[in-house]
Amino acid sequence: MTLRSILFLFVLVSLIAETQGATNRGADKIFEEKIDSLISKRMELPLVSSKLDVPGSRFVPVYGNVIEAGGAASRDFLDDGENLFDAESLYNAVNEHLMLRNEALLKRASADVRNKYGQLSSRFNFINLERVRIRVDYYYDRVGKTWVRPTHDSIVTMTMIVKSGYFLYQDSDSLIDIRRYGYYIPNSKVKRIFFGDGYSEVLWDNPNEAPLDSVKVLPYKLVERILLNKENDERNRKKIRNLLKNREFASIPRVIQEMDEYCEENQCDEMPDYRRYLNVLAVLYKTGVLRRF
Repeated sequence: MTLRSILFLFVLVSLIAETQGATNRGADKIFEEKIDSLISKRMELPLVSSKLDVPGSRFVPVYGNVIEAGGAASRDFLDDGENLFDAESLYNAVNEHLMLRNEALLKRASADVRNKYGQLSSRFNFINLERVRIRVDYYYDRVGKTWVRPTHDSIVTMTMIVKSGYFLYQDSDSLIDIRRYGYYIPNSKVKRIFFGDGYSEVLWDNPNEAPLDSVKVLPYKLVERILLNKENDERNRKKIRNLLKNREFASIPRVIQEMDEYCEENQCDEMPDYRRYLNVLAVLYKTGVLRRF
């Protein structure tokens, strides 16, 4: 299991203590449901029932679990009929096109966007060719509108080009802005319904029995617009200044929780930096260093 986006880094840390005593399957389920909840809070998601009978869709929805995922450089992900050279040639062409477009947009962007992008792009940006293999327990029969077990072992292989990090974006003649890209491939130990562009929330029940009109579909690829709004970051800076001014170091856990709750609903670009800063203060307070002043 690999985290594909910085959106999910703090989830892993928060779950270590929570899942330590659980069984492996229980821990996997807890983790995956946390990921589902995190994405659901940040995006409007369709329901499984609305995607099953989409006209013209070539990908047949399947129910099962991921058995392998990784870059195209791994030949283990290739079936006999697949051509690694063709796949990598396509990836290289798309990768070059995307990077050249990003450079062109940067030259035409506003000064504020260029400055913000300069801060963000110092982290990590990459484009990857991801190959995913899914073991199929059921596939969806669009004619009979029911889920059917395959007559023999069945595996679906998907290949997608994904981005992770910060890239510039422009829709037609609109203003150029910054988008944060990521992707997430579900854990191999949980069952879901898979589509060509996403997967359902964790689903343990037989899909013929599950209430699919209440189960959401999450995307493999995650995109979030970065707003150039300094008010939210100033709010957090002010909160930290007041904490230091009033020497309320024992309140650090409460302040971190308040900032987390606020930034779940609002864009806080510098939130990871604030958290690191407050965690250092918390350590200094617990060890008695700050109490000497």
